[in-house]
Amino acid sequence: MKRRVLCREFHSRAEAGIVRQLLLANGIESYLNSDDCGSVDPALAFARGVQLFIGEEDAALAEQVLAAAAEGGAGDGAPGQD
Repeated sequence: MKRRVLCREFHSRAEAGIVRQLLLANGIESYLNSDDCGSVDPALAFARGVQLFIGEEDAALAEQVLAAAAEGGAGDGAPGQD
């Protein structure tokens, strides 16, 4: 099993899901973790946050992908696809 590391923390599951899909489109597997009573009380995510975890070996690539997306690069956010 891969060692997982915290990549980002979000205030909503929707926001975390968007970033997760961006990473997945670039071949990076990720996992969401939140304590919102099994989605019964989504407001708890505002207080406790939603964590996005990735495999330790994918950390450098994930940072590149997210940085490219933050800069407004075209495509799926992969580095070098402006």
